[in-house]
Amino acid sequence: MFGPIMRFAVGELTIELAPLKRDDMPLFVADGSMQSHEVTRYLGRQVAPSEQCEYEWFDKVRAEANTYLWGIYVLEGDERTLIGNTSINGITRDVMSHATTGCMIFRPDYWGKGIAGHCHKARTWYGCTQLNLVQLRSAAYDKNVGSQKALMSVGYVPLYTERNFGFVDGAFLSATSFGLVNPLQYHWNMWWHGDMVPPKFRTARTKSVEALEWAEANVSF
Repeated sequence: MFGPIMRFAVGELTIELAPLKRDDMPLFVADGSMQSHEVTRYLGRQVAPSEQCEYEWFDKVRAEANTYLWGIYVLEGDERTLIGNTSINGITRDVMSHATTGCMIFRPDYWGKGIAGHCHKARTWYGCTQLNLVQLRSAAYDKNVGSQKALMSVGYVPLYTERNFGFVDGAFLSATSFGLVNPLQYHWNMWWHGDMVPPKFRTARTKSVEALEWAEANVSF
């Protein structure tokens, strides 16, 4: 499934998270994009998708009831440019409901502008306040410092590291798994149920609360 439209500013850029269109699929492989090693090296994939692969992926994700996915678009005047996607995947309906999150920008010219971090804020708001999720999970290669910093900026906490998780550019790479506990009082209490909360999670909760407050003040839903 696709998530609803969320629009916000990142510096001078206007970013829109919105449902993907099937006609957008060629953009994922245009001018390299997802076919470029620079883009995919830390995504855990070693094959380049074709345009047909992207159409098949679109049809698959559109029908998945436990996934919410958004295209990441840059709005400039009348132009709307797709630069990536972000998602909440594998949503469980258990009492301790959780899901895995991801974010990918396939246009290197938009890297380093803070777009991923702001997408994390909007997506975290949606997962915590609309999907009733108790925990969000994600992972990133340790070489992918930018992705790890973006996750931690909204309250994801490093949980454990898997050595030799991948092999990129002639070397084995480790990957760190992260978790974010929903900072809303009911969900927070449910997760910890009276146990002592480690200091790193208390600090992370402050960041998550700030992320939700930022989204409520700055995102047009």
